[in-house]
Amino acid sequence: MALLPIHDFFVFNNSVEPVKNFIPSENEGGIYEVLRVVEGVPLFLEDHLKRFYSSARIAGKSVRFNETQIEMLLNKLIETNNVKEGNILISCKINLKAFFISHNYPTTEMYRNGVTCGILNAERENPNAKVFQTSVRQEANKLIEENKFYEVLLIDNQGRITEGSKTNVFFVKGDSVITPPGNEVLLGITRKKAIDLARLNGIKCMEDDVFFKDANLFDAAFLTGTSPKIIPVSKFDKIEYNSTHNIVSKLIGSYNSLISKYTLSKRKI
Repeated sequence: MALLPIHDFFVFNNSVEPVKNFIPSENEGGIYEVLRVVEGVPLFLEDHLKRFYSSARIAGKSVRFNETQIEMLLNKLIETNNVKEGNILISCKINLKAFFISHNYPTTEMYRNGVTCGILNAERENPNAKVFQTSVRQEANKLIEENKFYEVLLIDNQGRITEGSKTNVFFVKGDSVITPPGNEVLLGITRKKAIDLARLNGIKCMEDDVFFKDANLFDAAFLTGTSPKIIPVSKFDKIEYNSTHNIVSKLIGSYNSLISKYTLSKRKI
């Protein structure tokens, strides 16, 4: 699965180069991060780099550059391309690469009415490591395209809902929120922020197994991720959820406020 840069420049090891020098390569087995750029600021960069190095340790990869070096390279990439909004992919299989990639952010209507999700019987290897796994990605993309889903949720061999193909998932019952345990899923940056915000807002938030057979017992559901941020689910398989549930709406507003505070603090530095 070779990914291509958009815009004019990309990072290759310790330099920023024109995209004409970019050589597509197979990424299977390499570690990666996708972060969002908001108003010229790499959003929650510290969290992303912490997970990047954690993925490297789990996958047995070596990253030759430290956090300060990568941060400087990313800021130079943003400045050189003169791009204020978008998604950046950071990857390392042998060489360090970083470049802007195509993104697809949800519409205002999706945030208002929710999105639809299907199911995919699949499990990730090393779920805590963000590693390119082509087979799962291809199966997910095929289902999403064929059925016009926004996302598919993975179901493991025990019938548990673990995560989305590109997102984490939360379910709401009454005044409580539940999400699959951290050891079974990719530890998403937005997932962590959503858990923290729930607790700050006095919302009970638990990590526990969620079985597909019990999915109809919940009142609402939402996804978290770099591109969607926090977005409500209106339908999962044949189950319909309340996309305007007050807990989901509160968390969406809290997360958007957190983004504003973060970008403002970074622009003042």
